[in-house]
Amino acid sequence: MAGLGALLATWVAGCASSAGGGAPGRPGGIDGGAGAEAAAVTGTPLDDAAGCILVATGTSGLVLRATLLLPQGAVDGEVFVDSRGTLACAAPSCSGAHGYAAATLIACTSAVVSPGFVNAHDHTAYDADPPVPHGTTRYQHRNEWRTGADGATALPPQTSTTDTATLASIELRFLMSGVTSVVGAGGVGGLVRNLAAYASPEQLEGLTGKTVYFDTFPMGDSGGQIVPSGCAYPGIVSAATAFEDGVFAPHFAEGIDPGAENELVCAGSMPIGLVTANTAVIHAVGTNARDVAAIAAAGASVVWSPRSNISLYGDTMPVTEMKAAGVNIALGTDWLPSGSMNELRELSCAEALNDRYFGRAFTPQALVAMATTNAAKAMGFGAQIGALTDGMQADLVVFATSGGKDFTAPLEASSEDVALVLRGGKALYGDALLVQAAGGAGCAAFDVCNVAKAICIDTPSVTLAQIQTVIKASYPLASCRGQTPPGEPSCVPYRDAYPDGSSATDQDGDGVADASDDCPTVFNPPRSMDGGKQSDLDGDGFGDACDARPLDPSSH
Repeated sequence: MAGLGALLATWVAGCASSAGGGAPGRPGGIDGGAGAEAAAVTGTPLDDAAGCILVATGTSGLVLRATLLLPQGAVDGEVFVDSRGTLACAAPSCSGAHGYAAATLIACTSAVVSPGFVNAHDHTAYDADPPVPHGTTRYQHRNEWRTGADGATALPPQTSTTDTATLASIELRFLMSGVTSVVGAGGVGGLVRNLAAYASPEQLEGLTGKTVYFDTFPMGDSGGQIVPSGCAYPGIVSAATAFEDGVFAPHFAEGIDPGAENELVCAGSMPIGLVTANTAVIHAVGTNARDVAAIAAAGASVVWSPRSNISLYGDTMPVTEMKAAGVNIALGTDWLPSGSMNELRELSCAEALNDRYFGRAFTPQALVAMATTNAAKAMGFGAQIGALTDGMQADLVVFATSGGKDFTAPLEASSEDVALVLRGGKALYGDALLVQAAGGAGCAAFDVCNVAKAICIDTPSVTLAQIQTVIKASYPLASCRGQTPPGEPSCVPYRDAYPDGSSATDQDGDGVADASDDCPTVFNPPRSMDGGKQSDLDGDGFGDACDARPLDPSSH
């Protein structure tokens, strides 16, 4: 054991030698990361803020001992990854599981283990360029910023990339935030699984089943058409095409005007039939309680991209209404031009909105579920990924935490806190010594926020050196604590009607003073699709955003 410790120490010294500038690094070593709890664990310290100790080196499989973010809650316990890359056990103790005795055992006393994040929506091929600034301009419909419809000033057109190294850099940016799967338009083999039909089959990285039909223009309106009522769209996708690959993930209701809402109304009407239990509606900003009820009745899911929505429209999906209706809500970053650079920043945005604008409607566990369990379910892969459950693929993230060892850890994490990422049991990224101890192979030293990390590129014909060259002309791979990513769009709702955010007289920042607000603690702004008024479809005086039964005037 002492020989291995010396070997690891030598290896990480080489990693640390590449450290450059950036934010101050995390406290290293047992004293900085693990505290007094580490004294009860014997083995080789891995010198990280997760307080990890190599207790035993095995011949097959890996056991991680930490706080586990299980479906039933946060539990101190163990995850056992078998030789096939499957979660053989996730429980307070896995010692009775077959093969446990032969596994490498690592105990991390200041860490939580989460399922790998599933980024349910991103236009990955467009993520090489930085965010597009547009000041205080906000739009009513996506075709306004796309094409200048309705006399709006369009944003500069974005271009996609097919360059393998660039696409690998985009996937690595996600991986470094704990993402192990993405539904993306464009990708490469290795690194992050791509669940979309755009991807080649090998990009599922061992998952089985049908991929996701990710449709940006399901109404055929790429030319900028806005249809305020009826179904006179240029070319609505057929149900046969939409569901050929399994789950259908269309962009519907991206905006706040009648034209945005009408897309969903038309799509859900017969004989179109595009909103079903196999549909995951992307964005759904322009929805009211009636639309939400239709989504719920169909058993469909939704994909929330709050930062991009707030940036472009000053508003976002009515998530409190979705919650009240029992709709499954997943989380996605949308794309770099108007969204978040990675899933940690998207979770941070969702948490901030939940705290200040949505009356804390969602618990930390519910927010994390949007990026894990809910997202996997929405995309049709809930039986294989998204949860720490026996038999699942071992897609795991270890987060170092100096605070609560619970579901708040991922919400408060920055790039330096991602201590280990496994995809199918394969160590791909994390703190240098921990990656090595977990069996990482072919890894390269890489400094992240002044922390010695290791990156194990498994994309054919791509090297870390190529990725580093690409990002010099692209966008950073990481977001360090206390630093705002370059040009990141604000997550504070803004329109001319509510320019000042939340205040003492307008708690939810929706531009309606508390004294006359029908939902004073839940964001419920007047929208053009609602006739310029707060939405209260049942007329009971309680706005839909805070009405548990928004279509029943006798109850709220």
